[in-house]
Parts: sequence; C-alpha cells; structure tokens
Amino acid sequence: MLLNRDSTTADNCRQLPLTQRKVTASWTPLQTAIANSLQVAKHNTSSSCWVIIHNTVYDVTDFLSAHPGGAKAILSLAGQDATEEYDPIHPPGTLEESLEKSQILGPVDPSTIITITPTPSLSSSPSEKDKARDGIPPLAEQLNLDDFAITAEKVLSPKAWAYYFSASDDQLTKRHNNTAYQQILLRPRIFKDVRNVDTRTTMCSSSVAFPVFVAPAAMARLAHPSGEAGIAEACGREGVLQCVSTNASLKPEQVMAGRVSDKQPSWFQLYVQEDRRKSEALLKRVGTLGFTAVVLTLDAPTPGKREADERAKNAGNITSATFGESMQGKSESGGLGKALFAGTTPSLTWEDLEWLRKHTRLPIILKGLQTHEDAAMAARKEVLELGVTGIILSNHGGRAADTAPPPVYVLMEIRKYAPEVFDKLEVYVDGGIRRGTDVVKALCLGAKAVGIGRPALFGLSGYGVDGVRRVLAILREEIETTMRLLGVYSVGELGSRHINTRALDGLIYQEPQELSGGVIKAKL
Repeated sequence: MLLNRDSTTADNCRQLPLTQRKVTASWTPLQTAIANSLQVAKHNTSSSCWVIIHNTVYDVTDFLSAHPGGAKAILSLAGQDATEEYDPIHPPGTLEESLEKSQILGPVDPSTIITITPTPSLSSSPSEKDKARDGIPPLAEQLNLDDFAITAEKVLSPKAWAYYFSASDDQLTKRHNNTAYQQILLRPRIFKDVRNVDTRTTMCSSSVAFPVFVAPAAMARLAHPSGEAGIAEACGREGVLQCVSTNASLKPEQVMAGRVSDKQPSWFQLYVQEDRRKSEALLKRVGTLGFTAVVLTLDAPTPGKREADERAKNAGNITSATFGESMQGKSESGGLGKALFAGTTPSLTWEDLEWLRKHTRLPIILKGLQTHEDAAMAARKEVLELGVTGIILSNHGGRAADTAPPPVYVLMEIRKYAPEVFDKLEVYVDGGIRRGTDVVKALCLGAKAVGIGRPALFGLSGYGVDGVRRVLAILREEIETTMRLLGVYSVGELGSRHINTRALDGLIYQEPQELSGGVIKAKL
C-alpha cells in the first residue's frame, strides 16, 4: 500500500512560491495506490494513525509523541481529511519536514473523501465557506474598508473572525483609534490647479507609491491560503511596504518569495523571545532575506484580555511558522492571541537595544510608543547611535491596554512637548485608519506614513491578493481626492494649516507642572 516519492521532486516542491506549493509531487507505487478514503478511515488509533491533507495520505503514527501540541490534537482527526483543521495553523511543508519519506503514503481519490470535523475548526467547513463566498459582493462593489470588514465576517469562521476583530477588555481603545480622526476637521483651499497630485514618499530610505504600509498582523492564512505571501504580492503590485510579523503563518522565506521583485522593501517585526538564542538565530535568517528594517514591538509585553478571542478559544494547536514549534500558551482558556504570545519576553529595557544592535545590521524601528516621553527618549543621541531610525505610534490595534491613547493623540502630544523628535526620527502611526482622510490628517500632524492591519486581512479574506490590492487602491484614491480638495500637490506640502484639531486639543495629555522643563534621560 505504501508509495515512494521521488526525492528530487520533493526538494523542488519546497522551493516553489507559496501559491504553487501544494503537495503535488510525483509518486511511484510500490504496490497499489490508495484509491479510497475508507481504507484511510481504518487507521484511526494511536497504534496506526493516518490523516489526509490536500488529497495526500500521511502516516503520523510515529509523530504523535513528538507533536508539539500533543497526540490528542492529531488523534481527533485520525483517519479523516484534516485539511481544513490543519491548513490555517501550519505553514506549508510542516509534515514533509517532520516525516520520513516512507510515511508520506501517497494520493487518495478525492471523490471518496468525506470530511468529518469533530471539533469546531479555525476555518469554516467547506460547505460554509462555499456558501459564504458565493454570496459575497463582486470586488468592484467593495467601495470602502468597512465593506471589506462586513464581507470578512461572512467568510471567516467565528474563531478566525474573533481573533482578527477582537481587542482588549471593552474595546474602547480600538474604537477610539478611529473616532479620534473623525474629530479632526479639514481646511480645504480654493483656486489651486490640482489636476496632478503626487503621493510618493520614502520610508526608511525606501521609495513607496503612497504613505501607507501593511502593519504586522499574525496568522494571515486564517483568511486565505496565500497568507502573508499574498499580502506581499499585493503590496508589491501597489508599490507599498509590508511589515511581516514574527507570528506570521508562513516562514519569512515563504513570505519574501511572494514579493514581485527582490527590490521590494519589507520590514520584519520582532517579538523577542525569552530564549534569546531563538531571536538571535531568527535575526540572522532575516538579515539574509532582503528585509530592509527590523521593527521591535514594545506595545505588548504581555497579551491583553481579548474576551471575544478567549470565548472562541483555540481549536487545536498553533504551530509557529517562524520558529517551527508549538505556540501553545500556559492558559487552557486562552484564545489564539494568548497562544501566540507564548515564549515572548516581558522584560525588555532600553539596554536591550545594545543587544539588538549586535545581532542585526538593519535599521531599527521601535513600535508601540504611546507617550511623548518615550518618543523623546527614542530620539536621544545614544539611542540614535544604536541604529534607531524611526518609531511607530501604536497601541497594538487596541489589543493591549484598553483606554490607552489613540496614536493620533500621541502624535499631537509629541508635537506639543517634544517637537524635536520629528527632526531626528521618522514617525509612523498604526491603528484606526479607515479612510484616506485619516491618512492625510496623520500626515498633516507630522507622520511619515500610516499602517493598516485588519483592513488588509479583511481584503484577503474574501478576495485573496486582489482584495488586498483593492483595499490599498481605495486608500490611495481617497488620499488623492483629499489632497486635491485641500489644494495640495504633494504629500510633502501637508501640514497643520490644513486641519483643525481644536476638538481634540483639550483631550491631549497635560504635563503636570512639576515635570515641566524637566530632562528625560534614557538609561543606556
């Protein structure tokens, strides 16, 4: 019954881009090809455990004890088609790298497969997905970013939607991230020739078509099989930058293979691990792949309480594509958010920038600043000398400390108390962007560019690469329209004279009098 796979074909398969990396190698039968899934169904015990993934049968009996998530997760799918359960939370190639060639048994007749999902899956069952996708609007009818969110909720499973949509506690910060922009008014000017406007800019010395980047967001394959590689392709087609998460559902190598050009700029977001050797090895890999900066995440030293995610809980075990190991957290009741934080250190200090500098030659960007004091510290000479070139104002999309300030508040706070920061660092904002007007308002306040996270995932959910491209195109069109209405020719001309922030001025942090005029020092 066993089949023998050609090793050369297998090696070539691993080198293919993600969209071509389904398990479709050539097979040479030793006896008779597996023709019926009923034969597979008989192997459903710990003494003989087979599973079907993408119409290929794997004997995982010997792997049960070595599985990072324990044998139970596999045995619940023994003898069945486990593709729907397996695919979103394991990077391509996981089984091929873990099993012997003799344990990859060969193809099964897909017409005989009966999918049985004993526990709620992270992805919808095929019938649910097909029904949802058949009912989604044509891509051209998605007119704004909120439309994509509505469609994504229909397409994604409850668990996947809960992970993407959830935020901490009462989700006040998540909502405030966007509503804060709505309180800033534009100041349009007249008698300006605005037939042509130029949205081009640079980010960390890389040229981009317009000042929007896709912020780091984990587990994109919950949305679409192309995952982060699909986002990479979309970013390349639209001329913008992608920041790849440590917790991506694909390996960094697989994501970078999705780029349209080797010159396409990409940043890598780093969660530092408790075991620093893992992070050091990862930085070494990242340094050879063409990334143009390392983004050190600081706004989530511990996971926030994401109640919608925790209610949905975690179906099965999550495997880190980046580290190739289980991401199972200590809490049995935690959702995907908590699981993905397993192993992340909560002990980073300013001194750790020296450690980071030793292990990467790339520019360093600090993500998650939420006060003017920290921005001023990041702009100090001793920090700049360690290779820090930019900061991202972010509250982790409202997924860390609820009632933390929206990034646009922090942007205004820096302008008020530490305006020198803008001369020393590139300042980016991430969180709450839903309109091109939001982007323009952030630029008027001094931001170099803005990041979007959930909208890219929502675009990917219903439409794949084209959906992400449509999300980016909508923002670009809205940015151009706003610039024309303001009478502005290029993004470099945007400034505080183009907006009215009076509705927010009284809400910006007021420094206590005893601290006024004080000196902020970074301990390095």
